[in-house]
Amino acid sequence: MCETYIIGDKFAFSGRVDFSDSIHPTLIWGGSTVSFRFKGKSLSVKLENIRYGLGRFLGVVVDGEEKSIELADGVQTVSLFSELRNRYHDVCIYKKTDGHYIKLLSLVMPQGGNLAEPAPAPQKRIEFYGDSVTAGSAVDLDDFEGMQDPPEAYSGVYDNSWHSYAAITSRMLPAQINNTSQGGIAIFDGTGYFELPNTIGVESCYDKLRYSSSFETSKWDFSKFVPHVIVFAVGNNDDHPDSGCIMRPEYREKWISKYIEIINDVRSHAPKAAVVLALTILMHNPAWDDAMEEIKNRLGGSDSRVYHYVYKRCGKGTPGHPRNKEQQEMASELTEFLNSLPEDVWQD
Repeated sequence: MCETYIIGDKFAFSGRVDFSDSIHPTLIWGGSTVSFRFKGKSLSVKLENIRYGLGRFLGVVVDGEEKSIELADGVQTVSLFSELRNRYHDVCIYKKTDGHYIKLLSLVMPQGGNLAEPAPAPQKRIEFYGDSVTAGSAVDLDDFEGMQDPPEAYSGVYDNSWHSYAAITSRMLPAQINNTSQGGIAIFDGTGYFELPNTIGVESCYDKLRYSSSFETSKWDFSKFVPHVIVFAVGNNDDHPDSGCIMRPEYREKWISKYIEIINDVRSHAPKAAVVLALTILMHNPAWDDAMEEIKNRLGGSDSRVYHYVYKRCGKGTPGHPRNKEQQEMASELTEFLNSLPEDVWQD
């Protein structure tokens, strides 16, 4: 057996990944990936699972076949696959969930195993800012489609960023993706569910690489990924703990103003990017969608390449997290809308 660092031109990364340790990259936000081509019958990865919540699962896709691996905390070596044909395989390792960071230490290969450069990345680039729906929380609980979440929905077992509408959309376009989404997050600190009881919001996380308050935070270098389209889908958690807050004019104005401030800052790093505002089919007060419409209008609408997309079942599709069929429904609708945008949106 031999080991090789997961770094260099044989590896393609997506998402916000920490390269401050030059030979040991760390997957930070849920859905972050590393892809490569490997020749051999078996392969393992040595990693460190740095947990701050429920995050304990690694996802692997080998030649289109998915596998979930439960991790312990700390440093460990896990088998990705074995007993395959001794030929080149397309491999993607990804964070299935939020709630942890995964530091990639090395690939453990049998003698004779080797790497080839991955397939070229798509030319289109898309970025998502979202909450649990966009992160793929509880998506694999298919027996509860269209239903309230059962208690096991919050165990992390059924979270799967690969099955989120964001990831599916990126594969349908196809496009490179940064999925900057976190379960439970709202716009403001002190609202939503992320890191209860002292919650932090998008306002404290959107410009971060390492963002959990459990560890030292760090700034994100926006030049690392310049999207053609930015999708904002935060709003489902913002009425906690103050239900009905969006109905009060003073709070509504405060929320809209902060959202616009965040959008403008993100867009300042990608000034040509189109912005799509799109809350999901998870049930919510339509007043949040009205507020998103106002954000679009204040930002200049389609004349300024700002759009408000409303899914056919926006806010009324399901009382629980969308499952696989429902995530696919959103991805199909969103992909159709994105493909209807002016062609030069996707040009550098």
